[in-house]
Amino acid sequence: MTDLFVFKVRMNIADLFHRSHHQEVFTAALQKAETLEHFVLKLIGFCGLSYLDNVHWLGVREKNQPDVWLENAQGQIEVALYIGELSLGELQKYRKHANKVVCLVADADAWYKELSPHLIAMQDIRIFSLSAEFVSQLAAALSRSLHWDVIIDNGVISVSDKVDYYQSEIIKLH
Repeated sequence: MTDLFVFKVRMNIADLFHRSHHQEVFTAALQKAETLEHFVLKLIGFCGLSYLDNVHWLGVREKNQPDVWLENAQGQIEVALYIGELSLGELQKYRKHANKVVCLVADADAWYKELSPHLIAMQDIRIFSLSAEFVSQLAAALSRSLHWDVIIDNGVISVSDKVDYYQSEIIKLH
């Protein structure tokens, strides 16, 4: 699987929570230091914000740049989505550059338990967790032609790749 670096992405997204159904088509590259699991979480994060206009996907890693973000009409970052377990210092730094910071993680209960007492006053931060098994299964099933049917509804995300079906609860930690 290490030879897969560029993906032709086609996602049919039915976000029933936001009453949106649309298709996203783009080419995405796996970055050198990026794991397949990080890439999958980035795709899922993109699905979660794509019901809105002006959603951007990070093509080339830049320091402090979110993985996925939503810009307003003035080009300012409204929502910054970061993948993975960020430190308290990173969260504090990133929230200065966006109106809302969202973290998307996989089974990060221990990390969140340690971090949660410090987040009480930070109402502009949201943390969502997916099943690590769900993320691993999607990562193992990636192919160059990535065609997903995605349904987001009632705190659950479901992905079908025309061969298999994957599902995870979306847990809002903060």
